[in-house]
Amino acid sequence: VSFKTMYRWLYQGFLVKGDTTVLRHKGKRRRPIETRGRFNVGKSIRQRPKEVRKRESFGHWELDTVVSSRGKSKACVATFAERKTRFYLAVKMPDRTSASLEKAFGFVAESLPKGSFQTATVDRGKEFACYERLESAHGVNIYFADPYSSWQRGTNENANGLLREFFPKGK
Repeated sequence: VSFKTMYRWLYQGFLVKGDTTVLRHKGKRRRPIETRGRFNVGKSIRQRPKEVRKRESFGHWELDTVVSSRGKSKACVATFAERKTRFYLAVKMPDRTSASLEKAFGFVAESLPKGSFQTATVDRGKEFACYERLESAHGVNIYFADPYSSWQRGTNENANGLLREFFPKGK
């Protein structure tokens, strides 16, 4: 039995219950649990119309969020990248919640001409849990990229990398 298995059993309470600080690894190898989570509802990117992939018409967007750091003072930016023109917008948000993203989306949708948003492709982060309200309020179809498949939203990921040059982590 490997030491990882033994420590996992210790942390789960299968072997003994007690203080793990007296052990050699002292519990330091435990990875932090993601508290924000993911969700598995919504339309998959495979259901998205083929014309979106070809970049032939305006109005198909990729959305994401960029967080400044992992500390207590988290600044967050909602990013919007249009697929055909590569038009890129970044809107500052107070935090990384679905309510903040909904406000940022509304701000961008109001500042652009009506009908500018036909589809949006997003990842499965918790900040996009408001996708049903966005679809009904703004008449946009929202599609979710596959987990760990950032290339499916390449325009936005590339633009976020350029944004990071001017706003590195911690700034």
